[in-house]
This record gives sequence, structure tokens and C-alpha cells, in this order.
Amino acid sequence: MKTLHKIHILAIAIFSILAQSCTNLDEKIYSTIPADEFFKNEDEMIMNVGRAYTHLTSYLNHWNIWGTLVITSDEGLCPYRETNLWWDNGVWIDLHRHNFHSQSGNLNNCWSFIFDGVTLCNQILYQMEESEVDFPTKKNLVAEVKILRAWLYLNAIDMYGNVPLAIDFKEKELPDQVGRPALFEFIESEIKGNIDLLDEVPAANNYGRVTQAMAYTMLSKLYLNAKEWIGKEMWRETSDACDKVIGFGKLSLEPNYFSNFKVNNEDSKENIFVVAVDNIYTPSAMIFHQMCLHTLSQQTFGIVDFCWDGFCAMESHYKLYTDQDVRKKSWLEGPQFDSSGNPLMLGPNRQLTYRPQVKALYNEYDPALLDDGVRFAKYEYESGLMNGMNNDYAFYRYADILLMKGEALVRLGRASEALSYFNEVRARAGAPLYQEKDLTLEEILNERSRELAWEGCRRQDLIRFGKWNDAWYEKEAKGDFTKLFPIPYWAIDTNVKLKQNPGY
Repeated sequence: MKTLHKIHILAIAIFSILAQSCTNLDEKIYSTIPADEFFKNEDEMIMNVGRAYTHLTSYLNHWNIWGTLVITSDEGLCPYRETNLWWDNGVWIDLHRHNFHSQSGNLNNCWSFIFDGVTLCNQILYQMEESEVDFPTKKNLVAEVKILRAWLYLNAIDMYGNVPLAIDFKEKELPDQVGRPALFEFIESEIKGNIDLLDEVPAANNYGRVTQAMAYTMLSKLYLNAKEWIGKEMWRETSDACDKVIGFGKLSLEPNYFSNFKVNNEDSKENIFVVAVDNIYTPSAMIFHQMCLHTLSQQTFGIVDFCWDGFCAMESHYKLYTDQDVRKKSWLEGPQFDSSGNPLMLGPNRQLTYRPQVKALYNEYDPALLDDGVRFAKYEYESGLMNGMNNDYAFYRYADILLMKGEALVRLGRASEALSYFNEVRARAGAPLYQEKDLTLEEILNERSRELAWEGCRRQDLIRFGKWNDAWYEKEAKGDFTKLFPIPYWAIDTNVKLKQNPGY
């Protein structure tokens, strides 16, 4: 059993207690258990911090950040299919075409995930501050929660840009809206002010929790995107932050690319920060099989719960892989068979055959076929799988550190030094090694897509490389304003200090 499971179980129990404490609306309502009544020792404090980690599982839903980042990028789409599958009032069509609006369910859910998480972190920090209980690692727990809060704001600076900055749980005034420069400064200072209180790298005793390696990866991403976010190039700082992670000497690429995504992937030396999920304690947290596979594919993998035949790769993304690149096996393509080798048949003379081409994103009279689009299989699908997977989801991997380091060096005019970082990743993939002349910005963007497909990186990458506004399959070129998502209408109605992002 994964070491974080105990935290999950106990955190869920606390959630239940908190919920019960607020069911009688005739009584005075408290938003939390008084610290002097419950958080009386170190174990109870750790259990409480576990709530912040449990919250991260919501990220993985197709209606939340993971699904939004996939469908708004040029790596994935969710077409309207024959038999009226995946219409959902056109939400997936609008996201793909960058027709964003303030009532979008997905974009509203992303906002809620971020700021519900911020509120939760603020609450936990308040409870620890109010508690008279002291123990040697209390300051370390505080640092963990502050870094997690900064990670949530890292998502906010990317997706929404101009957001409320709230860090005091006791504050009764509505939080002020701040722009990217102030948010950038806050995230950077929170990381730098707390990083030394963290363990260096993931280990059995801190699995799924914040570490220095995770925090330096956050800094790397903050600096990598600084030109877009604050108008300042920080390639040298990006390189230096990557060096911190590399310098620990305890992280490395797994020899097998897919070891990072197998069911029991907690032993990965490459995964820097994961959210630990489990089909018992966090059911429905990670349901890639249901989102992506046709129901007949249940017979291939021995999946029990119904699959929904939705998300698939963009053909342009799939064409980035050569046949010798092992990462191409992240996708199911071609005729499909059950576990005994028998063809899976959609009907008479029609075998289920996942093909790269998607006939249409939306055409009511001639829709996409049920087997259009290659399907996501990077994360291992285990036999007996129901509605929640057991693989832990990797937010950050060491491969990304190597690619960010290489990109920063190329942008600094030091391509010859960058070669070794890119080629370490390429060698593991079985892809031809680069020569210095190969390190164009376009090729670096393509390599990041091959290595990090559907891992939440592509939106930032497309914006950083100037490609976000481009036209692609079933999407017209759009204006710069779409680089920020609209703030939900209800958030503005609730807080009069918030102004909508330009263009919406």
C-alpha cells in the first residue's frame, strides 16, 4: 500500500467530521474545527495537511484542469461521434476552437479547483498557527502547505493571470485582484522562503508530498515562462533551477519510459511530484480509460466499468513520432482485439480500428466515427479496472527538467551544451540522437510534445513558442486575448473587486 494512503484515509475522515459540523444551519456555523478541540498532536496535524493533498485528485477529471489542458491544446480533441456521443452542449467543441466564455463549465471548474484549494491551504495554515501544539517538524509542515498553495497559484498565473490573492484565512474583506507581476513575485518568494525546510527528493517516507525537487521544478517553470508572464527573459535562472534538481544526484530517467506510468509506479526514480490515487480511497479520481477507450476495448484490457469513447489524439500530434520511438506506444492505433486475440467487431464486417484521422470535430449529419482517433494508453490499464485507476499521476518528471534545461541553454545561445540533455531523453526513447543543427525551437517544441504528451505542459509550451494562436485542425487562428481564460461570471458577481480579463 502506498505510503500516502493512510493520509488519504484519515483526511477523508476529517472531511466527514467537518461536513457534519456544518449541517445544522440554525446553529452558529464554524468553517473549521477549533484547533484546541482536535489538532492536539503531530499525527493529527499531519492528517489535517493530508486534506490539501487529497484535494489535488480533482485536477485529473476531464471536467477540470487535466481535461481542459488536453482539449485546448493541439495534442487532443473530443469529437462529436456517431450515436450522439460526447455532445455535452458543445463544451468540447468550444474548448477545442478556443471559443472561451465566462460560463464554460470546464473553465469554471478549473477556477474552483484552484481557489478552493487556496482556501483549504489557508485554513490548514490558520489551524496550525492557532494550535499551541509544537513539535520539531511543525515548521516543515507549514512549508509544505505554503508550497502547495504556491503551486495552485502557479496554475492561476498561467490560466487566468489576473486573480484574487488571498493568503489570510481570517481576513473578512474581499481579496484584491492582482496581475501577473505581483503574483509572480508572490510565488517566487513563497518557494524561496520555504524550500530549505523540505526534504530534498521523493522517498518512501514522503511519497506524494512536496520536496525541494518539486519546488525547484516549480521555479524552473516559473522562470521558463517569465517572458510571457512578466515580460522578462529568465533563461539563466531557469537553467540554474534545473541544476538544483539535477544536482541532488538522486533522480534519473527510468530505463523504461512506461515505468513512470505503470499501475505500481511509486518506485519511479523519475517522478518528482505525483498525486497518489487509488480506486478504493479516491474512486473516480483518474479515469483515463473511461474518457478515451471505446467500450469494446474493455475486452482487451479486462476493464470492468463502461468506457465512454471520447478523448483522442490530434492526428498532427501522432505524426510527430517515428516508428522506432517507443513513446509512440502511448497511443492505441490500428485493428483492436480482445485479450484472447479475437477481433473486436463494431458490426458486421467492421472491426474496431483506431485510426489517426478524425473525420469531423462536429458534423451533426456526418459525425466522427466511433473509432476515429488514436487512444491514450500511456498509463497502464490493469485487468479488473473499474471506475478509478491505481496508477499515481505524475505532475512533474525528471525528463521535463532535462528538456527545460536544454531549452534554456538553446535560448541562451549555448546549443552545444544543450545536446546532452536532449539526447539523454532521446536515447531512452530509442529516437535518433540530435546534432547541434537539429536544435531549432520548432524541434524542441515537438520533442516536448512527444515526451510530455497529455501531461499538462502543452498549453504553456504553445504560448511560450508563439503557437497558441495558430490555426490547427477545426480551429481558426485566434487573438492574443485567448492566452488567458475568462474569469467565471459568478466569481465576478461574488467579488466586486474582480475585473474580467480583456477580450471577454
